[in-house]
Amino acid sequence: MDRMSLQILRALWKRPLDIWELIIMQDNDIKSLYDTLENLKERKLIEYSGNKIKITEAGILELKKNNSMPYIDTKCPYCHGKIHDPSYFKDILETFKEIFKNRPLETTEFDQGVVSEENSVRRLEFVYERGDLEGKEIFFLGDDDLTSIVFALSKMPKRVVVVDIDKRIVDYINEVSKDYKLNIEAYNYNAAERLDEEFINKFDTFLTDPVETVKGMQLFLSRCVHSLKGKGSSGYFGLSHFESSLKKWFEVEKDLLDMNLVITDMLRDFNEYLLVSERILHEGYYVVEKAPVKVLPPTFSWYRSTFIRVELVDLPKPKIVDGVNWDRSLYFDDETYVVRP
Repeated sequence: MDRMSLQILRALWKRPLDIWELIIMQDNDIKSLYDTLENLKERKLIEYSGNKIKITEAGILELKKNNSMPYIDTKCPYCHGKIHDPSYFKDILETFKEIFKNRPLETTEFDQGVVSEENSVRRLEFVYERGDLEGKEIFFLGDDDLTSIVFALSKMPKRVVVVDIDKRIVDYINEVSKDYKLNIEAYNYNAAERLDEEFINKFDTFLTDPVETVKGMQLFLSRCVHSLKGKGSSGYFGLSHFESSLKKWFEVEKDLLDMNLVITDMLRDFNEYLLVSERILHEGYYVVEKAPVKVLPPTFSWYRSTFIRVELVDLPKPKIVDGVNWDRSLYFDDETYVVRP
């Protein structure tokens, strides 16, 4: 039995699941998941019932032949497998929650998706643990979930700089910086443009959450690596399995090596995005439109990504330096199921 079919069937053995629940029980892209569901249905190993997907007796028999058992969740129930406890920076978290409430709401125009306040503090804790925070100059390319503010609230970085295409976010970060007397600066910037000279080779650490196309990843990571000072500088970014097949991961990893970056750490499902409620049903996302069963609004943070740390082993070698003239394909490919076409 192939691994994806196993993950699906053993999850369904415990109880019928809806699309959102099943997506997080397997680790392939959504397009491949939907194709596999149709295959399992044709083989009569599963069946659809309303908004639920159920295993059949034939499916259970197939699992028993495979020496399988119903799925057991072995993750820590306290931190949901995240490792880091945001209560260690309780004061930062409480202040940030107040700031976060008034943030500009995310927009599909720029493929924005935000993580929770706790998730941003967990990012801070991981970067702190790895030694990439204290006394460092930190560069954020895009920051619709305002994680940069959490970093500045810690008072540990020497300098925090944010560049973002969304002027609402830039203005809000600068407003918060002034009100809370933080060492953070935000500037309007489109990643399709060449990076300004004042940001080139000036930073110790970068953070970004790129759009999940090969072109998008290459562009965002190029701009970020161009901002780094040199050997030993580090970076952090998110990459999901939901919209990135292993083939796409392969291409991204090749680009990282070409840029003199090596992966040092990967925290699976570390980033949880607030893609919940009725709104997601009306954005034209393929995850809803191509689903094999009826889709109801998600009630939990189902979209996750792996948080990846990279480090320069030599001089920074961005694959893209000059400006590019790319269209909507920067945001969208045939695996993109949670971006408006």
